[in-house]
Amino acid sequence: MPLGASTVFGVGSSDGNGFRKLVRDQARFAGYEVNMVGTKNGGTMKDNDCEATSGHIVTEAHDASRLSYKFKPNVVIMNIGTNNCIHGIDNANQHNRLRVMIEGMWRNISPDTVMIVSTLLPLEGQGGVNRNDVNNLYRRMVADLAAQGRPIYIADMDHIPMSDVPDKVHPHDGGFGKMAAAFWAGIQAAERDGNIKPPLPMDGNAEGDTGTCKKPAGNGVWAGGLTQRGSGEHDGIYRHRSQPEGVVLTITSDFDRNQWRFARLFRSDRDDLVGWFDLPSGEARDGVWRNDGGGKFTKINDLSVQDNCLPRGIVFIDLNGDGHDYFACIGRDGAVFASINRGNGGGAVPPTFRHISLWKAAQPGYPQAQVRLADIDGDGRADFCGLSLNGDISCWRNGGIHDKPAYFQALGRRFTGKGMGDLAGVRFEDLNGDDRDDWLWGVEGDGLNVAWRQGFNGNANSGPTHPGGFGGSENIRNRIHFARIFGVPQDFGLLGRLDYVYMEHAKEGNKHKFSVRVYRNLGSGGTKLVADGNKYCDMTGNGRDDYVWTHSKGIMTMFPNGGKNFLTGSESYWGPSARIFDAKQVAGRELDRRDLHLADWVGDGKCDIIWVDAANENRVTVFRNLDGGAGGNWRWQNLGNAAPALRYPEKRGIGLHDLAVRFADISGSGRPDYLCIEKDGRVWGWTQSSNGAWTHVPQFKSAKGHDRANLRFHDAEKFSGDGFVYYNLGRHDIGGSQYWWEQKPGGGGGGAVPCLRWQPGWDLHVLPGPGRQRTSRHAWYQGHVDQRSRDMVQYVLG
Repeated sequence: MPLGASTVFGVGSSDGNGFRKLVRDQARFAGYEVNMVGTKNGGTMKDNDCEATSGHIVTEAHDASRLSYKFKPNVVIMNIGTNNCIHGIDNANQHNRLRVMIEGMWRNISPDTVMIVSTLLPLEGQGGVNRNDVNNLYRRMVADLAAQGRPIYIADMDHIPMSDVPDKVHPHDGGFGKMAAAFWAGIQAAERDGNIKPPLPMDGNAEGDTGTCKKPAGNGVWAGGLTQRGSGEHDGIYRHRSQPEGVVLTITSDFDRNQWRFARLFRSDRDDLVGWFDLPSGEARDGVWRNDGGGKFTKINDLSVQDNCLPRGIVFIDLNGDGHDYFACIGRDGAVFASINRGNGGGAVPPTFRHISLWKAAQPGYPQAQVRLADIDGDGRADFCGLSLNGDISCWRNGGIHDKPAYFQALGRRFTGKGMGDLAGVRFEDLNGDDRDDWLWGVEGDGLNVAWRQGFNGNANSGPTHPGGFGGSENIRNRIHFARIFGVPQDFGLLGRLDYVYMEHAKEGNKHKFSVRVYRNLGSGGTKLVADGNKYCDMTGNGRDDYVWTHSKGIMTMFPNGGKNFLTGSESYWGPSARIFDAKQVAGRELDRRDLHLADWVGDGKCDIIWVDAANENRVTVFRNLDGGAGGNWRWQNLGNAAPALRYPEKRGIGLHDLAVRFADISGSGRPDYLCIEKDGRVWGWTQSSNGAWTHVPQFKSAKGHDRANLRFHDAEKFSGDGFVYYNLGRHDIGGSQYWWEQKPGGGGGGAVPCLRWQPGWDLHVLPGPGRQRTSRHAWYQGHVDQRSRDMVQYVLG
């Protein structure tokens, strides 16, 4: 087992193998059967297991060594302590800490395990002075233990000059060759002394180490069928119901030119009324009636966006997911220009807007009349959609990180035409408050139909959702609006429903009278898809991930993992379900499932439930899993705010996956770390050691130009798919980050990646097609990867 930090991992070598492949090749040439072991993988060599994490000091290497007790290595080669010398960490006692680690391995692996301890490579400055002292202490410590008859040897590195260490810490390939020669000399000495004994059998939970290597793309094993067949709950299709509220506001205007819009100028749960007009100078302004709630409006100061867009091109919509509507102007060619709502309005003063110029260039074939802005994916940000003349709709996803999208992702055709009539009637509105915009089409003098995921009026099974029936055909369609006038959510965790608004028009002399007639939305359904509740974690402690379906209010139902290698026919992958957690009973309140995470907080092998309080700087409350279902018992211990230092003021987004905080074992301690994810994907936070202590990390990973909703952390290997994997190569100060990541293309294509069997690697679990509601899943099993720390998977959603 190679044990240490970045040098053992191979940092500085051209292939990432360092001295490890050279030592292994020499041992094979000498006739030994070799299986390198450890919970980390690094380099291009096939058998690349090791227990080495960049940046580790002696005490951290000691913690890491415990992870590999189970593999029962009969030879350990180690280079440990360089980081202690560089940072001057209690060097006078460094050899004693190394001795404690070595003696721990003898107690927990075997007293016959051979230890090859290397002296440290040359360093400059005070680090070099410390290194010289430590090397002498190491030599005396090894000699003392050897004199007691213990199987321990020194691999002296004093023959390696500073010229072989070009970055002043890590050797180049030639220097690694000299290190390999010193380690091999130690192994030969142990062999001459008769100290190399056959290794003991690995522990049962280490059976996954078969001496194989990282999973190459495409060699997953097909599991034979569907692992899920529609479990979970949903709330049916949308069924509209309304209550007439009469006329809530009357306005007299000099004009009737489709000037009315509703916009969330001040807050996300209410729409204010905005009326466009122009001054004799040609400057455009907007009159504003502030929504005070309960159907009450107050006229306040006029709004000036400083954009002379004509009404036919004006759209108020949230472009960056902050809950306020921005001003968008769609040009004749379909190009979109925008101005950002600064969110600084209050009282009688509307917010000011900042012009950001071009937001989306014109898309060929989609002029102004064929462009719609709508939040298609439910992330709170408007996407760009183009309508073909046959009614088909193609969309480009807003990959927004800041006010302007960092990119637009082509999603292709998202909707097929329904033959309803002219394109002018097509709209997108979030009728039911589930964060996803719905497709509507209105006919002059009639109602509006929902057909994206079809809904109906009341108990009907056909026809319009909103019957209309106002009579006549005089521009009725343009007088219909959907807005949060009352905006009452239909259920916990949802946005307010959009009410139906008719701007009733009457000509009175030279004036135009508009009566704002409102029908309060009492509709229900169509907000919850069964796949929205899918979570996976090892709840029972048997090493296999179970399927935990989580209700929108925090109730959890677990389907235990059946541990099957292959499915036939309609065979179920999971065991009988059981309700394991009810937030209202355990926590005393309903909890939004977006804020509930599953991870082994205490490191006992069973996943616990972590609630992130999104309204209180994302502080954590932990519910410890006491029984793991033993004897049918599911008891939870409320640990309260188990780590008071953890906090992150950033808010999660509207979308289901746009989370500000996630949990993953980046450090390899066996416990989850607290990851703060900024909107552009930059990650910082805290690591948790094996004893529960927390350490702040200023940056785990720099931003890579994709929004955070695309990021997942898994112990992943390279599956073919539309994404990228950044392999976690351990603790190392590099490029502003405190962890070193190696990018590979081909992360899992849109699926969850739980560990379906007992191996510590993750299996690809894919939800097929656009039909998220069905929760049917297929699985591919990966070849063994024995790596505890989590890699970052960046999905490109499509």
